[in-house]
Amino acid sequence: MKKIKVMQIITDTNIGGAGRYLMALLGSYDRERFTMEVILPQNSALKFPDTIVHEVPFIAEKSFSIQGIRVIRRLLKRIRPDIVSTHASLSGRIAAALCGCKIIFTRHYCVESRRIKLGFLHSMFSNAIVAVSPAVEQTLIQSGVNAEKVVTINSGVPQIPHFPTEKRAKIRERYGISETAFVVSQVARLETVKGHDYTLDAAKLLADDIVIVLAGEGSLAEHIQHRIETERLKNVVVTGFIEDVADIFNITDVQVCASATEAIGLSLLEGMSLGIPAVVSDAGANPFTVPHMERGLVVPYGNGAAIAEAVLRLKEDSGLYRKFADNCKAAYDEVYNVDSMTKQVEALYASVLKGVKF
Repeated sequence: MKKIKVMQIITDTNIGGAGRYLMALLGSYDRERFTMEVILPQNSALKFPDTIVHEVPFIAEKSFSIQGIRVIRRLLKRIRPDIVSTHASLSGRIAAALCGCKIIFTRHYCVESRRIKLGFLHSMFSNAIVAVSPAVEQTLIQSGVNAEKVVTINSGVPQIPHFPTEKRAKIRERYGISETAFVVSQVARLETVKGHDYTLDAAKLLADDIVIVLAGEGSLAEHIQHRIETERLKNVVVTGFIEDVADIFNITDVQVCASATEAIGLSLLEGMSLGIPAVVSDAGANPFTVPHMERGLVVPYGNGAAIAEAVLRLKEDSGLYRKFADNCKAAYDEVYNVDSMTKQVEALYASVLKGVKF
């Protein structure tokens, strides 16, 4: 049986949601049915072991560029993939159309509904459009995308390993967290859109036995450290870049996602794999991923007091906590695991190649 050749195109230079999605997909697809290669910008932080990677100029952090179209087109004409799967990169989709390839566009973020013309372009240069959550599906259609082309495939993540008690104790010791502390983590880039300021507002209202762990790096690092020092937030730990997020999830009791927008919180899904309930803002896909009173608590965006109140509720109500924890694990096993996502993506590739219209 001839393998289906897929070229993945991503324009990110840093490791974000789209990159993590692609890493998960490339680590789990059926190599007997498919071959996959990647086009990405020069000097990108993204790494794809055991995958042929083509680093090209003119596409870094750019969805569209004339030079990007030219360089990608030359590469596609030489490699001749059956399917071109892009993560952003309108340039990649135009180049694929010029080469006669089937085109799949995966949307990893929520867009504003006023971008009607862009939605029309997405429809024109795609055989199928993947929304990584129901929230993304809604915003795609609002932006003028042909609804018949949209397929919602929820993102999935690999299972986070569960560490033994002794190893978890050593991680707590490494970060100066007591064995009895209730740990609330926010695993996210330190950027304004992620809402760390509201998490810090919550920390001010919580006792020192509730420790807030902020795991990640970004442009707000100095601002966050300044707030911690000037406001004397003794219950906040900033880890910086984390090589293995499993360390943080294994000491976490509750997750926080305070974002202004979220296509789908991959960190929330990773926490779910260990049965960790969450407190999330009512923005983007958060209420879909963590339905209120089912897998956690949904609070108004930008409200630190509401975050603090929700954390206290989960800490004090063990029955509610256990219900949410069980529901999180079940949701991961049924919907958000990487194998489920990969099988649906593979089925879409095969359907598009057969000429099924979306």
